[in-house]
Amino acid sequence: MAKKKKEPPRERLFTTDEMAKILQVEKRVLVEWVQYRRIPHVIIDGRNVRFKLSDIAKWVRDKNRTSDRAHIS
Repeated sequence: MAKKKKEPPRERLFTTDEMAKILQVEKRVLVEWVQYRRIPHVIIDGRNVRFKLSDIAKWVRDKNRTSDRAHIS
């Protein structure tokens, strides 16, 4: 028998509603961020927007670093 390659676990993709709750923003705000490409997202089947938690966590960390530098005097 041939050995099967073990596939890495797939990361869960979150819907717009779920991500809005996680980020504690209104859904319409999140949709605007997607439209203006301000937040990392994935398009599924050409129309469904989804979010990877790892991408969002990195985006939040990067945003916090930028704002920290902006307030240092």
